[in-house]
Amino acid sequence: CIMEKTNKINDLLLERLQRGDERAFQRLFEEFYASLCLFATRYLGDREEAADVVQDAFLKYWHRHTDFDDFRKIKSFLYVVVRHACFNLLRNRNLRFRLSDELIRDSEQDFQNRVMEEEVHRIFNRAIDNLPMQMRTVINYALDGLKNAEIAEKMQISEGTVHAYKKEAYKKLRVNLKEYYYLLPVVLFLSEKC
Repeated sequence: CIMEKTNKINDLLLERLQRGDERAFQRLFEEFYASLCLFATRYLGDREEAADVVQDAFLKYWHRHTDFDDFRKIKSFLYVVVRHACFNLLRNRNLRFRLSDELIRDSEQDFQNRVMEEEVHRIFNRAIDNLPMQMRTVINYALDGLKNAEIAEKMQISEGTVHAYKKEAYKKLRVNLKEYYYLLPVVLFLSEKC
């Protein structure tokens, strides 16, 4: 079962993180960095500033790594720290933008929605990354909006091969993401575009 395997991997990673294992920290960083940057960019509108905020969040986590006894708490901590840092930066931009307490309250639901969206993005991309190279390339081109003919030309393969790769990739994604039932509409929507 994929979810059980993921939980076991996360438990092992947590143990290594609590011991201060720098390789485990690198793995955590690689797992969440892109999603957290995207999350912060949506608040700040600036990728470089967002990257700085995310790196600071990881440093804050690392200084407290022994305090965490659950992998989900680490993830929550990182998202909350990034969010607060973004709000602080927006407050400091007071000359251009006045951040009201009302906006912060209104954004609670938005925050939860964004965290879910980033989590879905991360899980979906991990599933795509686990596809065989040719299928992964075809799917990534398709997600970029290329038609089968354009993909075939770029990859120097036939349109029929592109179609076959897409069909097989969607089948694999459905199987790999079945535990994440909330992602299935995305996979089904994409598979209709074969």
